[in-house]
Amino acid sequence: MTLEGSVLEAQTTSDHPPMESGSSRKVVQGVAWAGAANWGCQVLNFAVYAGLARLLDPATFGLVAIAGVYIAFIQVLVTQGFGMAIIQRKEIEKEHLDSAFWIAMATASLFCLLSLLCGGQIAHFFHEPRVAPVIAWLSFSLFFYALSSIPTAILTRDLDFRSLAVRSLLATIVSGVVGLGMAFEGCGVWSLVGQQLVNAILSCICLWWVVSWRPRLWISRRHLRDLYGFSLGIAGNDILWFFSQRSDQTFVGYGFGSLGLGPYSLASRLVSVLYDGITLPLQSVAFPAFSKLQSESARFERALYKFCEMCSFVSFPVFAGIVAIAPELVSTLFGNKWASAVPILQILAVYGAVRSALAFVHTLMLSKGRAGLYLLTNVILSGLTVTGCLIAVRWSPAAIAVSIIVTMLLYAVIFFVIAQRILGVRIRPLLKAFVFPAVASLLMLIVVSLLRSFIKGLPWMPGRLSVCVVAGIAVYVLAAWYRHPGLLGEIWQMIDSHLLFSRGAGRVVAPPPPARCISQAAPGSPEP
Repeated sequence: MTLEGSVLEAQTTSDHPPMESGSSRKVVQGVAWAGAANWGCQVLNFAVYAGLARLLDPATFGLVAIAGVYIAFIQVLVTQGFGMAIIQRKEIEKEHLDSAFWIAMATASLFCLLSLLCGGQIAHFFHEPRVAPVIAWLSFSLFFYALSSIPTAILTRDLDFRSLAVRSLLATIVSGVVGLGMAFEGCGVWSLVGQQLVNAILSCICLWWVVSWRPRLWISRRHLRDLYGFSLGIAGNDILWFFSQRSDQTFVGYGFGSLGLGPYSLASRLVSVLYDGITLPLQSVAFPAFSKLQSESARFERALYKFCEMCSFVSFPVFAGIVAIAPELVSTLFGNKWASAVPILQILAVYGAVRSALAFVHTLMLSKGRAGLYLLTNVILSGLTVTGCLIAVRWSPAAIAVSIIVTMLLYAVIFFVIAQRILGVRIRPLLKAFVFPAVASLLMLIVVSLLRSFIKGLPWMPGRLSVCVVAGIAVYVLAAWYRHPGLLGEIWQMIDSHLLFSRGAGRVVAPPPPARCISQAAPGSPEP
């Protein structure tokens, strides 16, 4: 079964009528804009990030990364899942919007005040007194985050992704120019703070320029209860997601300060960009496909195996390549002063490969309607991650990176047991989907490593990097062409499916956004 076949099966088995052509066209255009904004912002953000990394030292990045961990957690508490609750509700009244807005603003005011008063204590916890003023200034971004949360939800609910895309791209470009300019003038850590504040302010202005809704000074308990019935579950999952995905940076900042977290945050950022770029397009197609096939176990399993094979086929060689060429990659993109990030990047690349093999865990559970199981596995993953980091923090940042690999492997074992005994998924065919990508990626890794040792005398680092990348791609593509000639064509079908319109069936393939997508859509991202 091909990937396109999986999606088409899902469409033809749906009991719902096709969307009207106007609605279909709006969804297609909207998600196309969302995809363009996602990739555009990823590329622009990474370009700015690389430029700032060349102008600033790792300790400076570490300071803002420490503050960013704190601000990211507070952002979850500020919005309380209201954005997703507004999007999810079939009927929305003005009182829902007004109540959610003022509660978010009140919460932002409270946490901003607490951040200003307790910045010194937070800095003391991280053994980094210089982070107190950074937290104080970045805490003002909470206001703009709260101001933007409801307009973002309104535009998302109306499928006006074009306005959201223009907002994101404009804010990213302007804030990037401001940050680079300040760094070039020697502003140090304040160039990163200024970049984030400008991004938050400009994003907020753009949203309020587009949205016609204006809040009234009114809070309705009944309407808040309507929203809290859904939003608290979303907020709970967002908190668990934070602990499972950001605990490592929290413990690195606590145990090793800005000097340790700077290189770690850079390596983590690069791996996250690659992971999201590979898995999000597949996940956007997998959710509706799995949901429609959930009552037909044989076809459901075939679709699951195909999605897992496709994801590992792309992600395994990418992360294996990162392991092989990390020294050249870091030196070329960020400069030699970031050499301490190389071993951490190599370890986290292994983590990225393991995580990509489990990319459809939550999609599988939610498509089966097992929300309780989804919550339980999030609790398990968060607990394992925090425990592993607590044990590893006594050694080094690299040890913490190793601990999250071990955590993910333990979580994989737990998931396979759950998948077989509760969800009825056969494990042996699922593991078989990973065999060829793993073997071919290992072959590529060996060839590129040998080539690196052969050409290490070449003085031009970008040239060595280019030779290794081309050789790695050639080895992997030839192996795939020999063993799985049809799989390369299916990658293009995946891209076509992600661009969302299945022409033969005349139906839109677009899942509801995950909870944290609303958080990511809002301005003021705490990561440098």
